Amino acid sequence: MGDMMEPVTIAAMGVLSGGFLFGMWYVLVRSDAKLNMRPGMSAEGLRQDTGAPSFGRTKQEIDRKLAIVEARRRRAELIESRLAVQEAELRAAENARKLAEEAERERLRRQQERARLEEEERQRQEAEEQRRREQEESERQRLEEEARMSELRLQEEARLAQEQEELRQAEMAAAEEQRLAELEAARLQEEMESRAAAEAAMSELQARLSREGAMTGDVQISLMWENFNDLDLHVVCPSGERIHGGNKKSECGGELDVDANVRPETKKPVENVVWPGVTAPPGTYQVYVHHYKKHKKRRTKDPTSFQIIVNNVGDYREYHGDLTHGDPIKLVCQFDVPDRDEQADFAKKSLEEQMRMEAEESAKLEEEREAEERQRQAEFAAAEEQRLAELEAAKQQEELESRQAAETAMKELQARLDREGARSGDVQISLMWDNYNDLDLHVVCPSGERIHGGNKMSECGGELDVDANVRPETKKPVENVVWDDGTAQPGEYQVYVHHYKKHKKRRTKDPTKFKVIVNNVGDLLEFDGKLSHGDPIQLVAQFNVPTMEERQSKIDAIRAEMNILSGQGEDMVIEEESIVEEASMNYEEPEIEIKIEDDETDI
Repeated sequence: MGDMMEPVTIAAMGVLSGGFLFGMWYVLVRSDAKLNMRPGMSAEGLRQDTGAPSFGRTKQEIDRKLAIVEARRRRAELIESRLAVQEAELRAAENARKLAEEAERERLRRQQERARLEEEERQRQEAEEQRRREQEESERQRLEEEARMSELRLQEEARLAQEQEELRQAEMAAAEEQRLAELEAARLQEEMESRAAAEAAMSELQARLSREGAMTGDVQISLMWENFNDLDLHVVCPSGERIHGGNKKSECGGELDVDANVRPETKKPVENVVWPGVTAPPGTYQVYVHHYKKHKKRRTKDPTSFQIIVNNVGDYREYHGDLTHGDPIKLVCQFDVPDRDEQADFAKKSLEEQMRMEAEESAKLEEEREAEERQRQAEFAAAEEQRLAELEAAKQQEELESRQAAETAMKELQARLDREGARSGDVQISLMWDNYNDLDLHVVCPSGERIHGGNKMSECGGELDVDANVRPETKKPVENVVWDDGTAQPGEYQVYVHHYKKHKKRRTKDPTKFKVIVNNVGDLLEFDGKLSHGDPIQLVAQFNVPTMEERQSKIDAIRAEMNILSGQGEDMVIEEESIVEEASMNYEEPEIEIKIEDDETDI
């Protein structure tokens, strides 16, 4: 089929090629095509002028011819594709025929194979039937054995289930007994807590009842609250009679003998219903509270919290609640008053039960205490070492931070003192702060003389040689009181700071924080504080300057320590002035004591 189609394809291609060449020739040689004439020109005039076709007309003709050629090419391609489809269909038909012949041969082969397989299947079925009969016999025997074993297993499971059920019932009975015991213990605990709370509130209750001249009895219900509102206590007796403000005395012997805040009289009111002596009849009593009126005195607000304390023949209970004006009357509690014979038995049982519970609680607490003590000792042994290590690390860190803070403060102080040309000595008190306000340093000597801005030179040798910010001159001021080496009198010195004036330069604000640094013969002390203008003068620090003998002993100790540290032995001679100067300027070695004293003293 492919050989037959090739000449046809060649012929079609020849025809298309001839048509294309013809079309090109027609375009080039045709002389009657339309001219590309401008407006107002005639074809004859155009031909006379040029004698040849114009470029525009030629381009239009070429575009038209190319469109025709393109259409014919597409038509040729369509014809070619249709021929290809026909060729493919013919090939498909041939393949289908071959496949049909192959399928017929396969069908005959399968028939033969099927016959062979049917024979083999028949033989296999016969063998399978024989084997099935043998298996059925074996299966019957197996099922009989399984049925017997299943019956035995069911009997065993029933026995185990019965044992498990008996065990579960026993566990449930034990759990129920434990639950009831826990409920009873919880109830007793709640009663004990209620009694304890009632006993705790009894002092306040007794004070209010005594204030109102109230009666007491073996059955007594009291209501307390903490504002000027009018709350009413209602008690329903076993007979059904209600005791309240409109029925203060009942036929059963109860009496409302205190009715508070009918007018807003007290912020600590109490109401009391009592059966004097032992006159309360046995039975069930119900206690209600009603918010009768909201007084407007002193802006009394709701809800109003209240407290009910019940004395039921020596058994005290406490109840809490709150009410807002307009709420319905509220049942707070109910209790049973026993008859007189039952009261004695109840008191005895209560005492015995309380003693038993206290003994059990004491034993339990002792066991817990011993276990906690053992645990605590074990934890303490493990934690003590860690605590000591942490304390040592914290101490080292604190010392380092203290040295760094003192060193920073001393550097800043020394810079300010150098800026002002201040003197230094073995006893020196310096004050510095960080704004334009005028703070004054006051030092009271052991003689009682005061050194300050109005008395800069004292008879004891001290001098205020720097007095800062009388006018707002610097934001980093310093004041300095100093004694020449060895001239400061021994005894107690007191250091005060006074906020003399608040300058308004650059919006300086209060409170003004300050720092006082004291050099007491080599011991550097640092104190912090703050003051606002108008505050009284503040005592910041006090210290004792040693005598000359104590100073010499201290200098000798410093000399010995420095000799040991330097490794030069005791033969090294150090002048006293050098020792004092070294002790004053060595800011890393001395122990810095930092404290803030908030005591303010008016001088």
